[in-house]
Amino acid sequence: MVMPRESMRDVLERSRFAIRWGGALGLLCHPIYYVVWTYVLPQPYDNLFLRLSAALVCIPLIFQARWPKRFNHYLLIYWHCCLIYVLPFVCTFLAIRNSFSTMWMMTEVMMIFILALCIDNPLLLMGCIGIGVFSGALAAVLSSPVPIAVTAADQSNLALLPVVVLCSMAFSHAISKGRIFVEKNRALQALAGSIAHEMRNPLSQLRYVLDRVEEALPSTAQPGRSPALPRENAGELYRHLAHGQLSIERGLRIIAMTLDEVSAKPIRPDCLAYLSAATTTRKALEEYGFGDEKERDKVRLVVREDFTFKVDETVYLFTLFNLIKNALHHIATHPAATLTLTIEQQSVVVRDTGPGIAPDMLPHLFEPFRTAGNSAGTGLGLAYCQRAMQAFGGSITCRSELAKFTEFTLQFPVVPKSEIVDYERRILEHAMPFFDGKRILIVDDDAGQRARASHALSKVGAHVSEAENGAIALTVLRESVPYDLVLMDINMPVLDGYRTTERIRADHGDPSWNVLIAAYTAEPGTAVRLLARRAGMDEIISKSCSVLELITSLQTLFESGNRHHLNQKSDAFSGKSILVADDDTYSRLVAKGYLERCGASVVEAEHGQAVLAHLQGDGVIDAIIMDMNMPGMGGVETTALIRARADSYATVPIIALTSQSDIKAVQTCLAAGMNEVMIKPLQGGSLYACLARQFARQRGGAVPAQAGSLPAPAHTLAGKPAAMSESALLDEKHLEELASLDLLDESFLKGIEQIRLLVTRLGASVAAVDLESTQGALHLLLGVSGNIGARALHQFVRQIYARLVEDEWPAEADWLTRVGALSERSTEALQAYFASARARREHRDLLSDEWP
Repeated sequence: MVMPRESMRDVLERSRFAIRWGGALGLLCHPIYYVVWTYVLPQPYDNLFLRLSAALVCIPLIFQARWPKRFNHYLLIYWHCCLIYVLPFVCTFLAIRNSFSTMWMMTEVMMIFILALCIDNPLLLMGCIGIGVFSGALAAVLSSPVPIAVTAADQSNLALLPVVVLCSMAFSHAISKGRIFVEKNRALQALAGSIAHEMRNPLSQLRYVLDRVEEALPSTAQPGRSPALPRENAGELYRHLAHGQLSIERGLRIIAMTLDEVSAKPIRPDCLAYLSAATTTRKALEEYGFGDEKERDKVRLVVREDFTFKVDETVYLFTLFNLIKNALHHIATHPAATLTLTIEQQSVVVRDTGPGIAPDMLPHLFEPFRTAGNSAGTGLGLAYCQRAMQAFGGSITCRSELAKFTEFTLQFPVVPKSEIVDYERRILEHAMPFFDGKRILIVDDDAGQRARASHALSKVGAHVSEAENGAIALTVLRESVPYDLVLMDINMPVLDGYRTTERIRADHGDPSWNVLIAAYTAEPGTAVRLLARRAGMDEIISKSCSVLELITSLQTLFESGNRHHLNQKSDAFSGKSILVADDDTYSRLVAKGYLERCGASVVEAEHGQAVLAHLQGDGVIDAIIMDMNMPGMGGVETTALIRARADSYATVPIIALTSQSDIKAVQTCLAAGMNEVMIKPLQGGSLYACLARQFARQRGGAVPAQAGSLPAPAHTLAGKPAAMSESALLDEKHLEELASLDLLDESFLKGIEQIRLLVTRLGASVAAVDLESTQGALHLLLGVSGNIGARALHQFVRQIYARLVEDEWPAEADWLTRVGALSERSTEALQAYFASARARREHRDLLSDEWP
């Protein structure tokens, strides 16, 4: 008894829309047709009582939402009874009383197909037609004052009705199947989206837990002390931890892909970059979470002809992950089967020698929610792959033979050489002012690798030194002017990269203890990445990468800075008094949180006049961090006045903090006398490294040089598009930093509300065609969005603001609408992140109260 009741309830919910509108049409159409057939186009017979009664029985259908709940289970019965009376009964009755005229026979046919639209069960449809036609015919015969005569022509017309009924049943069956398919897809989409959302939080919490475990694990070696764990045991723990972190990261990536697919978000073409097919595919194999070495041994990469393609790297990696995962699933029961990825002639071919795919499944492979032999899959993967390849301007096809092979071919469009050359030229041109004057130490026992890296970095203006092992590197760092970065090989004689880095980080009295260190290694594997982080390295760069990828990776590292000090307090800036000038309160709060964690005392100012007033006071200011654009007197004018002084403040380190990322803005800051330029949102690692360089140069007696500047972020200066996918709404790393500084508080919520207010103000300014007011609103929105981690909004506003500062309105007609949509989505996401962070914090506090 339960199943029929549930089935009837499902049918009712599916039919509610049709019931309401069917009732409205019945109420209107019958009286209208009576007037038409009686007075406008008179017919032999019509019946006012019949028409009005048919209209009246439709009224309860219109108000079905107001039916008492106890009568809801009668609604479906009443709906079908109304259909029988309003359509087949009335139409058949009038057709017979009008002597089967052509017009009424056409009405009868139309009635049958309308009924088929309302009833998607063929047997029920036939039953309703039969009852209505029979009862209508019987009523017409009994009520007719004269006998009903059926001519030969009428008999011919009536003989067509069974055919029409059969066609309508087939039509009803097709509608039913289509509706079931659509509803199933919608249900699966909703389920996939719900599961993805629900899994995000526990996976994020697991990632947080593993990160804390990583911090708690002892280092593999500490100078002057025996290791807390044997090196072999520690290494095993690190490998397991790295595998867990990678699994969680891949899980979060799959969730992001699933949410993008179920919501059909477009893959934006303006986020594509020029990459090597071989290098990027090799990276996919390195990052894929193989179950064990046996599974990894089944997969090989063959590079017959490398080529450059234009893709979104993350999306391309997802695409390969999907194909690899599917292939490994199907060949799991075939021990001799292998998987080969071949790169040749603008294509990447993924071929396995497994069981193959049935021919009847091939045409449907790329449809959403279709799977072939994988009951655990969602059926979203191949649909995502197809969307990705279409976004890249390419295609994906599949060939397969049962018991032989399955082959997916990713075909990419040819990128003209002139376009590649222009791209490389732009990267080098933008990189030269960025690297100009940077001091970089290359540590590697391979002279060829040192020469290759040295040549690449010298081309963009860096000052390069070399060391052939870790011991020599320590000597160079302690005896020279502070370096900006160390490019460190991992495996070297005498002293390897891990132990060298640990010794650099251990000596806090050395000016270079916090220098940026990038591991430059040929070793694959996530354990290497984790061990490098544990030793204190800031980034891992593969030796197989191209010159352009090396330069771009180092630019990104300079932008983000080092983060290993952020999770613990230090006294590196103890005794230093640093002035932070910014008209945005939250910007000052973030900078203050970073600096106080490093032991500095912070003085705040809202504009240039306040900065000058502080310098006239009795206190000593050791460095100034100053926003470029402030009301009254901005950072550029204030710096010019400071540099013109005759006292010791003429050489005080001044670091520009700005939302403008173009070269012109950077050069303006440097020309005014600022020492370095930092782009909002403020990154703790970059700020720390920047101040450490300036203080080290002061101790060394060197006058701060403009060459130490930190221009725009790498993604802008490197020629990559400034616009980014709207799916990447938040800067989670920045939000994690804010959480570590306890800045996810009421001021954070005020920042969210400020975004909403600024968007409203922006709309009013644009409506008034007030360029100056629009610039002011965008400037504030740019700062606030960056400071609280609204990355997508910040990046888009930065593009618009760059044009407005040139006194030009944006050419895009929908830019304001896009700002509004992004702000709405961003504020919702930020509030959700805040609620999640607060829940995690309360959970941790509860645990700390319960456990000793």
